[in-house]
Amino acid sequence: MNALNSARRHPLVVAIVSAALLGAATTASAVTRDAIDPGMLAALERDLGMTTAQYLRELEVEREAADLVAQAQREFGDDFAGAWLERDEFGDARLVVATRDNPSLMRVGGSEVREVRYSVGDLEDAVSLLDETNQRRMLRPLRGLQSWGIDLPNNRVVVTVSPDAARDVVDFVAATGVDTDTLHFEVSEHEPSTLINIYGGIRYNGCSIGFPVTRGSTKGFVTAGHCGSVGTQVRINNVLVGSFQRSNFPGADAAWATVRSQDTLFNRVWQYSGSSTYAVTGSQEALIGAAVCRSGFRTGWRCGTLTRNNVTVNYGQGAVNGLRESNACAGQGDSGGSWVASYNQAQGVTSGGALGNDGTNCGIPQNQRRTWFQRLVPMLNSYGVNLVTR
Repeated sequence: MNALNSARRHPLVVAIVSAALLGAATTASAVTRDAIDPGMLAALERDLGMTTAQYLRELEVEREAADLVAQAQREFGDDFAGAWLERDEFGDARLVVATRDNPSLMRVGGSEVREVRYSVGDLEDAVSLLDETNQRRMLRPLRGLQSWGIDLPNNRVVVTVSPDAARDVVDFVAATGVDTDTLHFEVSEHEPSTLINIYGGIRYNGCSIGFPVTRGSTKGFVTAGHCGSVGTQVRINNVLVGSFQRSNFPGADAAWATVRSQDTLFNRVWQYSGSSTYAVTGSQEALIGAAVCRSGFRTGWRCGTLTRNNVTVNYGQGAVNGLRESNACAGQGDSGGSWVASYNQAQGVTSGGALGNDGTNCGIPQNQRRTWFQRLVPMLNSYGVNLVTR
């Protein structure tokens, strides 16, 4: 792996820490515990060790982040290198924005500003070169080349490979023309797999429902594309309720299916704790580092943080691009299920994960865990469907 390890990032200066967001605890009273879903609080404490007080402070940071990130994009322009949430040694979150080669390091609200080597555009270009070379492999994905995606906090593109794939991956990367200094290689024994379950105990056709949607007067839901092709029948509790109308896989991992006119759509995600549910009121995407939770019939309601953007995963059936990655655990049968973030915002539907022998990655250490989901907003736009939000 010496050749692989030669690809590394070169961080530059870390600068300007303002007290405004670091002192977010002083304004956390704007959000109270009573306003937060108790099932989400319980899962965040179980899966992330996050206390209620920490989550309240994080909500304040998230609430201010959208305007601050937009300001950073305007001020840094092509040098903008991303934004994310970062937790200190006490578990408290702050917003970090990054810029490439910008000596002025302009203050952006109360966020911490870091100077790094590569802009978001540089990293996205590296992902595109890897994607294009991978797509030219017409017959099948390269064996052992598992996934690649943008790691904003470390200002690099992480390429994950199987232990015995070093030589082939070196040749693959050389053929892309990518700047190898943008890359960081990781080795994983856990191969990517879509999460369909061919055994009993299914929620629908071996997968999980994402979010209820409508298209005009037609009712339905979005889910993962690998769960069915156009025309695939949908059965819930052994009752035929509809069929897949659109499905994309590989390339994307997205689909939408109909249900019957008499079926009732709810803007809620099942939390697998009694009859508790989590309301959905919008679809604003969360920042890297933000807490997210997901739902599916195999492993239930699980939480983690967002870790990577614009991830390409080489499944056995073909590559899927533009996924987001999290360390929340999942298992076979969770495919198509819901992902949500703070403030009741829908995020996407489960695509797959790097799984252990039990068909889940819940037993894998959290810092090694990789679970991927298809972003929701592109699905809504592509299929012309509307998310049910009330």
